[in-house]
Amino acid sequence: MAAKKRMAKKTVAKKTVAKKSVTKKSVTKKQTTKPAKKSAANSTRSAQSTRPARRGPRSAAQRVSGLLVMLPWIMQRQRVKISTMARQFNLSEAELVEDLQMAAVCGVPPYTPDALIDVYMDDGMVIAEVPLVFSRPLKLSTAELFAVSVMAQTAMQLPGANKKGPLASALAKLSPLMPAGAETIKVQLPKTRYVKELLVAVETGERQEIEYFSPASLKRTTRTVTPRKVFEDSGRWYVAADDHLSGEDRVFRVDRIEKIAGVQIFDQLREVRDDELPWFSESLQQVTLRVRKQARWIVESYPYVSRVDNKDGSVDLTMSITSKHWLGRLLLRAGNGVKVVKPAEHKPLASQTAQSVLARYQTTAS
Repeated sequence: MAAKKRMAKKTVAKKTVAKKSVTKKSVTKKQTTKPAKKSAANSTRSAQSTRPARRGPRSAAQRVSGLLVMLPWIMQRQRVKISTMARQFNLSEAELVEDLQMAAVCGVPPYTPDALIDVYMDDGMVIAEVPLVFSRPLKLSTAELFAVSVMAQTAMQLPGANKKGPLASALAKLSPLMPAGAETIKVQLPKTRYVKELLVAVETGERQEIEYFSPASLKRTTRTVTPRKVFEDSGRWYVAADDHLSGEDRVFRVDRIEKIAGVQIFDQLREVRDDELPWFSESLQQVTLRVRKQARWIVESYPYVSRVDNKDGSVDLTMSITSKHWLGRLLLRAGNGVKVVKPAEHKPLASQTAQSVLARYQTTAS
């Protein structure tokens, strides 16, 4: 009997140890599962943080012109991931959602649901259907036909436009319907010198010697740069480059480059993301401007660090400036529509700049 009791105790002890080991294993599994979730969340956050940032706000014209290209693209595919579409058109997901929400309330009279653009978002996807108003034959006047053709030709020259897509096909079908002589009208967006040369330099890593004019200092300098990224913003072309004269990363306006030539020195290729562009260098001085309604073009035309919308319709804009001379010219252009809030040293700058310009005119007249 004693032997049986001892065997029974041993069996119970083994079961208890087995249960404990199973419990430990399950706890270990749970512990190993939690960091996996955290790492997934961290990777999501890091992906969001590395999303390219834009320089300042986009104007209404930029948003509408972008939609002219995006809507035919999504209607052809009907269902696309938000992240995929954002990458296609170089937008953040938040910017894409804002644009599509705006498009969803656009249409034609009487603005009933069947006359609106049929695009919506669900479960991370963009879903679009051809609106019913576009499924019926459309009758256009000569003026409307001409306007549509000109806008379509302009849209075809925008970045991301599919040269063989639905818009190009529609443009080809409209061509025979245009009035006599309309074929001689061609739409061309303004082109800037040296963009092609700089794009090639970005691909090859070849250093370029440029002669650059700075309106802030009214001086021309000859410097050697390694172009890293060529991009367009608000109708102007820029190049982000390693500036070997100053030893810093700089952004240059391409239309201020007066001469360019390769020097047969090649640097290692390096990709520059939008959020790495030195628009808001900490070394630049910052000013806060109070912009009234009549000068709201400043908000859409220039990059800023932060903005505060006031109850009276004005905007307090904090922005980086490259020089006191540049700020004085901006204040002179805006007139009574803007004033300096801080720093105090720049508050009288508008009147000082106006007096300086007036003195120059008086000197010239005498």
